[in-house]
Amino acid sequence: MLKISVLSSGAILLDGNPVDMEQLEDSLKKAKEANDVVWYYREATAAAPPPQAMQVIQLVVKHKLTVTLSSKPDFSDYVDASGSHPRTAPTAGGEGPRMPEVDIRPDIEEIFANTRKAAAGKSLILVRPDRQYLVLPKPAETSAIKANATGLERMIPSAVKRNVVAIAYTGFATGAAVPSLQDASKSVPFLGILMGLSYIGHSVWIFEGHASALAAGCRDADVLIVDSGMRPFLHAGWEQEASKVMRNANILFHDRATFQLRVIRKVGSSGALEFAR
Repeated sequence: MLKISVLSSGAILLDGNPVDMEQLEDSLKKAKEANDVVWYYREATAAAPPPQAMQVIQLVVKHKLTVTLSSKPDFSDYVDASGSHPRTAPTAGGEGPRMPEVDIRPDIEEIFANTRKAAAGKSLILVRPDRQYLVLPKPAETSAIKANATGLERMIPSAVKRNVVAIAYTGFATGAAVPSLQDASKSVPFLGILMGLSYIGHSVWIFEGHASALAAGCRDADVLIVDSGMRPFLHAGWEQEASKVMRNANILFHDRATFQLRVIRKVGSSGALEFAR
């Protein structure tokens, strides 16, 4: 990612180093080619912004880059409509969540239509960045899985089969081999929830949430669950874009810090998930 700071003096820092507009634009062009993201911080936000701040934003928009805002100069948080949130640090075992490089495909709607069909057979499907999909292995039926399924039955009753989509880091799923559930759970911390929902008969698939695939990936979903670690890397307006194509706009995020599901938006006004159709 590129870390851009605009100081109250009008100075611009790129990854901590002073740059001019020409140098910044050259870096943004390269970032677009690499499908990179921008983390943006502006000093003294309570005061009127210097002209350079608007120029920076215009360049980011011009190159159609995903940008997340930080309220702290060390970029340790990201800011959205619900406030400030800590960014997820890399895990001890390897890299943390990020937006992987993906294949931009003109047939992305067809790809996800096939994904939904595959998931309807009670299989948990993972869509890789290269747009091939994998059927994750089913775990052995145990008392723990049955107990988990009972709790999920209350969350999303299986009397009506629902489409559940998850946004999580999928860059680990490369090569021809199907990843083990253990490997998958390192990148998808709520994999157990998804497995349980698939176990009780819902259609469940996972993808990374890239801007080129967000609408196709969320189309006809009844519930969307977003990994809090991936949330900073989603493009501006992703919630509205997903809501427009979902059958029921129930959007949750899984908080890595507390291992809890939290509501971003939902159908109806009760505390439980509701489904209009």
